[in-house]
Amino acid sequence: MNNWVLLELGVEELPASEMDSIKEQLQVLVPNLFSEARISFGSCEVFITNRRIAVRLQNVSDRQEDVVLEKRGPSERVAFSDGQPTKALLGFLSSNGATLEDVFVKDGYVHIKKLVEGKNVCEVVPETLVKVITNLKFARPMRWANGDFEFVRPVKWVLALLNDEVIPLRIFDKNSDRYTMSHPYLEKWIAMRHPKDYVQVLEENLVIVDETARRQFIVEQLTEIERAYGLVCEKDPLLIEKICKIAEWPQAIVGKFDENYLKLPQELITVTVKHHLSAFSTSRAGSLTCHFVAFIDRPRDDFSIIVRGYESVVNARLEDARYYFEIDRRKRLEEFNENLKRMVFQKELGSLYDKVVRTQQLVQYMVEKLSKESMKDKAMRAAFLSKADIATHVVYEFPELQGVIGRIYALLDGEDESVALALEDQYSQEPESELGALIGACDRIDTIVGNIAVGNLPSGSKDPYGLRTKADTIYWSVVRYGWDVDLVELLLTAKKLLNIDFDVDKLFEFMSSRFYAFLLSQRFSFDIARAVNHLWSRPLRGYLAAQALTKACQSEDFNNVAIGFERVHNITKNHSDRHFDGALFEEDAEIELLNQFVSVKPKVIESVLKLNYEEAIRHLSSLKPYIDRYFDEVFVMVDREDIRQNRLGFLKNIDELFMLVGDLTQLIRRD
Repeated sequence: MNNWVLLELGVEELPASEMDSIKEQLQVLVPNLFSEARISFGSCEVFITNRRIAVRLQNVSDRQEDVVLEKRGPSERVAFSDGQPTKALLGFLSSNGATLEDVFVKDGYVHIKKLVEGKNVCEVVPETLVKVITNLKFARPMRWANGDFEFVRPVKWVLALLNDEVIPLRIFDKNSDRYTMSHPYLEKWIAMRHPKDYVQVLEENLVIVDETARRQFIVEQLTEIERAYGLVCEKDPLLIEKICKIAEWPQAIVGKFDENYLKLPQELITVTVKHHLSAFSTSRAGSLTCHFVAFIDRPRDDFSIIVRGYESVVNARLEDARYYFEIDRRKRLEEFNENLKRMVFQKELGSLYDKVVRTQQLVQYMVEKLSKESMKDKAMRAAFLSKADIATHVVYEFPELQGVIGRIYALLDGEDESVALALEDQYSQEPESELGALIGACDRIDTIVGNIAVGNLPSGSKDPYGLRTKADTIYWSVVRYGWDVDLVELLLTAKKLLNIDFDVDKLFEFMSSRFYAFLLSQRFSFDIARAVNHLWSRPLRGYLAAQALTKACQSEDFNNVAIGFERVHNITKNHSDRHFDGALFEEDAEIELLNQFVSVKPKVIESVLKLNYEEAIRHLSSLKPYIDRYFDEVFVMVDREDIRQNRLGFLKNIDELFMLVGDLTQLIRRD
């Protein structure tokens, strides 16, 4: 059982965008395919760098597990004639290496049980490893050798070991052996003696193959530079992750740009340094400095020429930024709105200026519906300026600064600070200000409705316009800022502004599905999410109902209430008429339930309007004993048509009252 297995594929430069997916796939494929091959193992490690993909297994079993297979043969009638085996049965036994003693009859057919002894692991592992590799999927695979092979990138070598022996396999026209490649700086082949030496041997040859160790190596160097230079490095986790993916031996270098550029807005400098050098900005005593920290993929050496090259690049980019910034500041931010009229938002959806006008109208609608009159002037101003910075020279050259430049220019123009902050905050998936959330929500509503109107509905993994994320952010903002808004009315208002005729059911289905996904992202259980999903058009109510149901489900009494509701719901699910006449009630039980319903209904509705769903559930729970007695003593589906319809109409009213809180039939009983 103390066996080790190692597989490494050397590849041409891996795109960072594929690396997480490959790692996640391998962590699933290896256990699944080895289990399918009946090979057990203790641990599985996945290693991935920009030049290699590797899997290492420890405590791999010596042999496959034995398995008893049951196989069905011909029918009993065909297998025997006058109690004797027929040619059909004898042929079945011969082809499966079985005898008459192995035969038994089940469900009218001959069956045999056959013990299949496990093979030695060295016979099974090659095929299993090939299956692992060929089952990997990529966003953008490459083909090479006249299109004969397809993988994320062309494969340069294959290392495969079972303990100290080479696992013989052939893939991508490469035969496996025990050799791997060092870091390109050393450029030499290395013989791997045993899988357990893999990490150490590579590190000795300037490859930190373990992702966690590479990440720690980067952070340690940043910390050391902070100590040596008296600086504070902006340790952006995303940038650290990026460097971890593009370097096998990340080595820090420190450079400087011209101090004169420190007069530029800080964000313009930090973004330039980050996006054009993949480098970290630094500060001292809270102020930005001209030092930056970049990483290169090679061991420590005389880096003076490399540093000068980095400095030359960043100074050139900062000079561009200064030039475009000065040109932009010749005009006020609002003046750039005129340029939006000549900039296409999307071909079928007009210009960016058209989008701004629609966003303003949606903001006005929201302000009125939410009774936010106190913020109306600021909201309308922020909506008017919301896309102005897209027309600036700086954002054209540095598109990642969209929103940031809007805030900076608005503040320089003397705009209200909350308006300026909203111009940046609108793009956040978790807006920090209600004003930013409001502008962002209306902008996203317009984008979602517009794209679905012209047929750009997300499907599968394809969502080129990010509509799913936009919908999720809308729901987050609704909950975060307590907006009790009717989403259907808002969507229809956006549709009217677009003046495009399309099937709104697709729009509603999309928003409903995203509400369900949003609830799951908020850690509600799937049955709670299903129970309130029909409330997607009032998302704040749906969210609060989910909270209240989650709490109520811990009570055994409420589980009994859910059972009572299920009886009401099931008998009325195909009945749509809510009309009933209390004068037609005959039984005491239905009269009592009617009286209790009349008493409870306004209380439930009032609680819902106050957004107090725990109170609404308490009121609904008071109907439980009356519902139980009703179904014990009243037969709903009587022959007399008018009585039956009357009773169904009455129960439909009770069903719809419960549905204000949730569809309790979706709930799983909790012990």
